[in-house]
Amino acid sequence: MEKVKNVLKKIGLTETEIEIYLLGLNYSEISVNELEKQTKIKRTTIYHALNTLLQKGLVAKKGSETKLLFSMTDPENIKRYLNKEITDLKNQQKEFLEILPLLEQRTKTQEKQIKTLQYEGTEGIKLVVEEILYCKSRHLDIIAPSKNFFSDFSKKYAKYFIETRKNRDITSRSLWELDNNRRALSAEEIKFRNPKILPKVMHGKFTSVIIIFDDKVAIISSIKEKTAILIQSQEINNTFKTMFEGLWASSEKYKVKKV
Repeated sequence: MEKVKNVLKKIGLTETEIEIYLLGLNYSEISVNELEKQTKIKRTTIYHALNTLLQKGLVAKKGSETKLLFSMTDPENIKRYLNKEITDLKNQQKEFLEILPLLEQRTKTQEKQIKTLQYEGTEGIKLVVEEILYCKSRHLDIIAPSKNFFSDFSKKYAKYFIETRKNRDITSRSLWELDNNRRALSAEEIKFRNPKILPKVMHGKFTSVIIIFDDKVAIISSIKEKTAILIQSQEINNTFKTMFEGLWASSEKYKVKKV
């Protein structure tokens, strides 16, 4: 029965509607008094739920206001209700697609504006990370020092970041400092993370993680400062990309450690 309730809840019925509907299926007709007696739900709440079930086509009523009786309609009507919801959603989608160009025109007027947001604390940094993980381009260029927010904050969170990238099929190029204490990566991890080792002259120069994606640049500080800055600007994004390409060209291919 728990599975039945969970499914009905997922398709849009409230807990009260579910309780009343399932109870009512045991009777050919049932009064509000009986529903109140068996469910212990307030009468006003029952009336409200019955009205919404009527609108969904899952309840029928008969009698006068002094003696109303309710019958739950055949469960097959739930299928009809779902079909109507699907049709309504498709119509809403069609209407939305018609106005989408108008909304996009508004955003285009803001494209030349630089948007800079600063986030504080661990939760703030996580908001920026979510923005990164759901990038439109599904590609990241990353510069990461050996000691960074991901390595110092939580192994579990670093794993979440990597696995979500993998599940969303996000490609990446990563520039790292040489770190002899870093665990050896498998061939699959190397292919997925696509790392190169920064020139020695650049070691220790970066203290924040820089992630370049879409038309944005995210700068995530160390765990000590717990700050992230998200810049949305195609011009600044291009500047960081140019810097990244120069470093990428002069960096060494990651070498698998020999056991």
